[in-house]
Amino acid sequence: GSARFGLVAISNPPIRAREATRGVFSRCRTDKVRAATVSSKAPALTSADVTPGQGAGSPKWPEIHDRCVAMGVKTVDASQLPSLVADPRRAILVDVRQTIEFDEWRVPPAVNVPYAIPDPNVVRRAVGYAISIKGGLKVRNPEFVEALRAECESRLSTRRAEDGVVVLIDTKGGDLTTEPVRQGSGQLDATDSQSLRAAFELRQAGFKDVRYVKGGLPGAIEDAGMPYESEKWGDFLAWLDTTGQGDRRRLLMYSRLLPDPTNLPGVLGQLAVFTLIGAAYYDAGGIGTWAANNVPGACSFLPVCL
Repeated sequence: GSARFGLVAISNPPIRAREATRGVFSRCRTDKVRAATVSSKAPALTSADVTPGQGAGSPKWPEIHDRCVAMGVKTVDASQLPSLVADPRRAILVDVRQTIEFDEWRVPPAVNVPYAIPDPNVVRRAVGYAISIKGGLKVRNPEFVEALRAECESRLSTRRAEDGVVVLIDTKGGDLTTEPVRQGSGQLDATDSQSLRAAFELRQAGFKDVRYVKGGLPGAIEDAGMPYESEKWGDFLAWLDTTGQGDRRRLLMYSRLLPDPTNLPGVLGQLAVFTLIGAAYYDAGGIGTWAANNVPGACSFLPVCL
């Protein structure tokens, strides 16, 4: 926001104030120059060369939002998507969801270049399994830019990968046309998405025409009428639609609720916890009595204490 100097007129702001103000605009200007002037003779920029959109060293979401706008990331309405990606040599549709989700179902002609990958640290990844996060805890893909460039080089007809039209899509979509949440944690900010965090990196890396799909995959399927495909769940999902259970099909697809073995540890753990609570509540096998005598606060909800 702009600086407020109260009732005192300041004709010559302190050097620090001028530098701070200049810095706010110079970051966006630097991003735009970097994205627009990458020479074909210059070495291709990699994920290691850009400011990350997620994880260590990444700005907060409102700043990423503002810099995406400043760098010219384009919004694609879901209804425009079928015609935009009709020529696969001109535009590439990139699904940035984790591979395990892409393998469950996808929207052709999308290719999968995940922006987040399973945490290479097995212990941290296992924490995600324990709380039923599909695929475990994830981290930013450290080779996302390189992987996407390779897909562009193999599929697009442009001389350079950076000159093609790159359309990013995920489940959430995100939104650059709406003001982001600037107060609080922003964890539930509807304007945020993996697609936009990926776009933030690609524009820095010199990709000239980067777009995201507002409305995401739900919009592409439900609003634009694009078909989805699924070797594993296709028959079941189609059956839900033909039997009038479209809402259930949408819930399973868009809320990541299709069963997967990586969810099993968390499901079993939660089942064990609820079973234990139920046993204590009804004092099965004396568990409630034991908890009342040994667990602080247990008497606040156990009938055995009444």
